[in-house]
Amino acid sequence: MRSYIHTFAIICILLVTACSTPQKTIYFAESGPQNASVQVDNIDRRKEVTILPDDIIAIKVSTISSILDKEGTNPAPIFNQGGTAYSITPTAGAGGGSANGAANQGYVVDVSGYIDYPVIGKIKVSGLTLRQLKELLADKMKAYVKDPVVEANIINFKVTVLGEVGHSGFIVAPNQKMSILDAIAAAGDIPITGRKDNVLIVRETEGKREFARLNLNSKSVFSSPYFYLKQGDMIYVEPARIRRQENNEFMRVYLPIFTTLLSTALTIFTVTQLK
Repeated sequence: MRSYIHTFAIICILLVTACSTPQKTIYFAESGPQNASVQVDNIDRRKEVTILPDDIIAIKVSTISSILDKEGTNPAPIFNQGGTAYSITPTAGAGGGSANGAANQGYVVDVSGYIDYPVIGKIKVSGLTLRQLKELLADKMKAYVKDPVVEANIINFKVTVLGEVGHSGFIVAPNQKMSILDAIAAAGDIPITGRKDNVLIVRETEGKREFARLNLNSKSVFSSPYFYLKQGDMIYVEPARIRRQENNEFMRVYLPIFTTLLSTALTIFTVTQLK
């Protein structure tokens, strides 16, 4: 009988100890053995970013020489500072993205996909890539300047990161390229209290809202169509079970006291029975 009591006491102590030790998670965990060889995977070429409504486009036009007006005295104007001033500063603590808080000049794409560019007028830009927009503007500007060179960028290309990360907020990508790993790193990484295996991506495109889940514990995330983010994407990292228990008063306050008392009582009982 005494041996059964001893066995039961030891099992209870082990269970109490195990419950208080959270497991850590790592990125790209694989169940297979370690392999020192280099693995090469073929990847699809990343698609060019397309312009969407509500994007803010900074446009700069330059030329080798300007065409003179009819009187041959004044050069034709080139609008490099048009549009509206916007401050594209990431939320405090968000990190990454735009490094400065200076206001930028840009043209807002309206809900119909148009911008109103000086002299040329309204231009449909939604659905175009930046390369296509540059070619379109260069072609239209030929009537006003000689050999126009157009530069265009989306200055509000940003994603929002929420949930269990170092610091939530939005992240700006000046080069219009950002992966889920870039966004997580800029937000301060996912702590042990966050889930890496069930990261939610919310994307709105063409009147639809898409919900996708990514497992950052698996290298298969690199082949996901949501690995590279689009402007306006939202990333949510949900808390792990250990964090959700913090909001439960019993789990947060009374359970640790109870387990400590139970562990102490079982230890004393076991020691007394061994005498």
